Amino acid sequence: MKVREIMHSITVVKPDTSVKEVAEIMSRKKIGSVLVELAPLRYGILTERDILTKVVAEDADPAQVKASEVMTELRFTIDAEASVEKASEIIDANNIRRLPVMQNGEIVGMVTARDVARACIRMAR
Repeated sequence: MKVREIMHSITVVKPDTSVKEVAEIMSRKKIGSVLVELAPLRYGILTERDILTKVVAEDADPAQVKASEVMTELRFTIDAEASVEKASEIIDANNIRRLPVMQNGEIVGMVTARDVARACIRMAR
């Protein structure tokens, strides 16, 4: 099974988007992360955990904190044609839960550890 078969769409925000607005987007879309577009083809990722540990736990005002201030630059991606097994290896080896999917040099989707686990269960049946 290929990563493209289990990936889902991405949500992209601008670096100056407030964390409050990002949280509202995440809540409305029922997602756990957004990509932050830093420059053409250069992104960061902002997750629920980032909001909790870098904003809420620090008692910062989410309306004043920008997405670019608490996101993490992307370090890992996977090609859409790669196997689900390869995605599992990358997620496990790097202790991450979300993995952006690339095709022709652009991010086209996202797979999560949960997506990969579900796919592995389906493949094992």
